Amino acid sequence: MQSRLPQWAADREPFRSIAEQVSAMVRQINANANTLGASGTAVTHLPGGTIVRSPTLAQGNRMAVVKLTAYEAGGGKYGGHIFTGNSAALAATNLSLPEGLADSGNNNALVLNLSEPGDAGSHLLPLNSFHIGLRVGRTSETANRAIVLIQAAAAPVFAVNITRDGGSDGSQTTAATWTYTLKTMDASVTLGTGIVLARPRPNGSMLTNSGFGLAFFDAANTLRLWDAGEVPATTACT
Repeated sequence: MQSRLPQWAADREPFRSIAEQVSAMVRQINANANTLGASGTAVTHLPGGTIVRSPTLAQGNRMAVVKLTAYEAGGGKYGGHIFTGNSAALAATNLSLPEGLADSGNNNALVLNLSEPGDAGSHLLPLNSFHIGLRVGRTSETANRAIVLIQAAAAPVFAVNITRDGGSDGSQTTAATWTYTLKTMDASVTLGTGIVLARPRPNGSMLTNSGFGLAFFDAANTLRLWDAGEVPATTACT
């Protein structure tokens, strides 16, 4: 509760009448003053009724550092951890987030990337990447989370974990048709299956590589595999 102004008291004239007038003014001020409730909720008493106002976070308190930890079902939406506290960064060491910030340890943020509006299933940002965002509300989930807006463009080309999942080898007159499953670098999330190689292949047998490749999203937001580490098979000289 907000503190109230004290009333005045006096037992002799002319101070008694002055004190009574001041106390009457104090009682009126206290009756109309704001009352502070939980989480900063303000209750204002007016002659015609009472107004209850929800708190508005100061701009500094609305900023958040988030780490993307999961892809949500909606395009451009991610689950994330909010990092707080004071950084322990040193000028002489290379940047390596979180630089001493404290991990919330749970998926307590729904992160919306403004660079991915209306793209069904779009998730252009890599997991475990850090971003600075603005808190704009809370979700309606039972265990509600902070809603954080960010605006981050995807890297033009990014590394992926690949495994060959179909297709066939090439011949002297045909090119190979190998396809791949693409996952995030830590192999925790599948980005696509049956992905063909976007770059042209020469005719002939191709040795494939299950490991790492390079991918990108085209103008239609379609995942494309640019490099799968394939190399032409060679025949030893005789």
